[in-house]
Amino acid sequence: MQKYFQIIPNDLSIDFIGKFKYFLFFSMIALIAIFAGLWTRGLNYGVDFTGGTVIQVKFKNATSTEAVRKVLEELKESEASVVGLGDSNQEFMITSRNSTGDKDKSPLNTRLVEKLGADNLTVQSVDVVGPKVGSELKAAALRSLFYSVILITIYIWLRFDVRFAPGATLAMIHDLMMATGFYLLTGREFTITAIAALLTIAGYSVNDTIVIYDRVREMLKQSGSNLPLPQTINKAINLTLSRTTLTSLITFISIVPIIFLCKGEIQSFAIAMCFGIFVGTYSTMYIASPFTIYVERFLENRNGKSKSSRPTPKPAVV
Repeated sequence: MQKYFQIIPNDLSIDFIGKFKYFLFFSMIALIAIFAGLWTRGLNYGVDFTGGTVIQVKFKNATSTEAVRKVLEELKESEASVVGLGDSNQEFMITSRNSTGDKDKSPLNTRLVEKLGADNLTVQSVDVVGPKVGSELKAAALRSLFYSVILITIYIWLRFDVRFAPGATLAMIHDLMMATGFYLLTGREFTITAIAALLTIAGYSVNDTIVIYDRVREMLKQSGSNLPLPQTINKAINLTLSRTTLTSLITFISIVPIIFLCKGEIQSFAIAMCFGIFVGTYSTMYIASPFTIYVERFLENRNGKSKSSRPTPKPAVV
């Protein structure tokens, strides 16, 4: 049964570890750019975190998002976003950050009905979030993300010894920053759904890292195994490459339809997940695994001998 799903041969010997410095350099440049973007530009926080109004409307006759935006510009709501719902071109979701803070304006849904007429427009729902509530919700969401990362980190350190845990932790933080960079680069709204995407990506990244780490530990425990750690990790990545590819492919297949069939926050969640799958696999191979080698060397230099029971390997080119 296994051979039917073995899409990549086990006898591959791709040198992942030998080329990791190029990828590490790329990650460092990307992370510096993300930090600079967060400092100068910041994320495009959604109404959940900034306060505002979300209105779902239905037109009697089919129209376009451009026509709806033109109406909003006439109402001095040019910064409001418009997302079409369904294929009928009649239902739209309008998000405005200005409606709640300006006391001189009547509610946006009221102004829409007054301008277009109750016969041409039906307001199906109105959700209003005050600025204070939005600020508190943002703080609570970021705290929950922080606490979740701390708990995952504790699990990693309990699950693995001191050689493996730092690399897995670093890879998880790397993936979270890269996913944040996705929202920064694309300008998509950063909402509670985005927090859920980050947590899902963190879990996926840790899971992929654990699979390879478990294979490395099994190989190190095998009797007669005296391969240096870099070669052991490289072999473990090659042996699990088929499993990694299949897992990523199946996840992609389940997520891609959401990108094309949904819009708004759900679509952003799906795109972020696809990006996170790639980044999670990448960080396992080129962040977590090489960092483990450096931790091993640090422990050897500090203690004067290897932490493992294997003989001290000859230096490997990394």
